[in-house]
This record gives sequence, structure tokens and C-alpha cells, in this order.
Amino acid sequence: MATRTSMRVRIDRLAALSLLLVLAAAASVTAAEPDLRLVDAMAERNSALLRTLLDEGVDVNSARADGATALLWAAHWDDVDAAERLLRAGAGVNAADDHGVTPLARACENAGTEMVRLLLGAGADPNAAQVNGLTPLMTAARTGSADIVRALLASGAEVDAATAVTRETALTWAVAARRVETVRLLIDSGASVHPNPGQAFSPLMAAARNGDIETATVLLAAGARVNDTAADGTHPLPYAIVVG
Repeated sequence: MATRTSMRVRIDRLAALSLLLVLAAAASVTAAEPDLRLVDAMAERNSALLRTLLDEGVDVNSARADGATALLWAAHWDDVDAAERLLRAGAGVNAADDHGVTPLARACENAGTEMVRLLLGAGADPNAAQVNGLTPLMTAARTGSADIVRALLASGAEVDAATAVTRETALTWAVAARRVETVRLLIDSGASVHPNPGQAFSPLMAAARNGDIETATVLLAAGARVNDTAADGTHPLPYAIVVG
């Protein structure tokens, strides 16, 4: 009888110890979870809560599962005041989400000139590329803000950087979007008017496809060769014929 009682006591103690270990592990996991209140506040554009949380010292670089930070959301909303507060609190200016999108890339998508200048002034990398190789300069070339393009180039953006697969450059993006002022600016900054090896569309081909005579004239004046073909051998002329 005493033996059974002793055994039961030992079993109870082991059970209690196991329970304590499980609870400790659960507490450890809970403690390791990031505090996302700041990210959520910025995602919801709750400026008052954002200020309160910053005053409390909440981690300014906490990120959601997809890598999005409060600063990325500030850039998304083009909220310069919030971005300034976050940067003063130590937000990582080059923190990117899972696709490689940085606050600067998002600001370029929005054509937010003031936001772009703020981020560049805080040390944003103008050459930080997304997973697909898209750079802030390419995005700015597409959205058509010459002021942003100038700011990026002045900060060291590589004018001939190319996307990972299609090998498109900022110039090709500008031509495709019919941004002739940006086309001139990029060419004046040293952009090559010739196709990259493996490039699906040369800048001249993109202009021909659009029927954009003004941009094609600018490219030809800068030295684009009318007989340059794409990686698959496609010539600009058929596009010009089709669009008239």
C-alpha cells in the first residue's frame, strides 16, 4: 500500500512538472511573438494611436508575417508626418517585405515626391531591388515623376539596372508608359538606348508598339539603331506597321 502511494506521489509530481514545462514553453512562444500594434495602427491610418504607441516605446521595427513594417505602411499611405515620426524613433528605412518592396519603392509607386525625398535623406537605398529586380528608378520612370527620377539619380540610382528575367531598364519602362520627359532625362543621365542581351523589348520597340513618334524620334536622335531586334528576333518595324 505504501509503495502504491509513493508511486502515485511520484506520478503526480511528474505530471505537475510536465504541466509546468508546457506552460513555460507556451509563455516563451507568447513572449517571442512580435508586438504588431504599431504596424496595425499605421495600416489603419490611426495617427493618434501611432503617436501614443511611439510614446510608449513600442518596437518601431516590428513586422507582420509578410514583412510589412509601420514605415512601409506610412509610405503606402504617403503619410509624410507619420514617416518622419517613425524615422525619428529609429525605423529601418530599408526594411523590405517578402517581395523586396521597401518604403522607397512604395513611395515611388505613389509618385510621392516629398516622401521620396524624406526617405532618401534618411539613407534609403535607391538601388534596393524587389525580388523580380524592379528598382525604385524603374517604378518612378513608369509613374512619370521627373522630380523623383532626378532625386533618385542624384542619390546614386543605377540608370541601366535591369529586371531579373525580362532585362527591362528604367528607360524601357518610361518609353512604355509614354513618359517622354523622363525618357529625355534618363538619356541625358547616360541611359543606354540599345537593348540588353535577352531583353524582350528594346526601348525603340516599345515606342513603335505604342505608335509614339515623339519618343521614337528622341531615341533615334540618341543613337538607337532601327534594326536592333529583341531576344527572339522581333523587329520594331512590324509594330510600327500594325499601329500605323
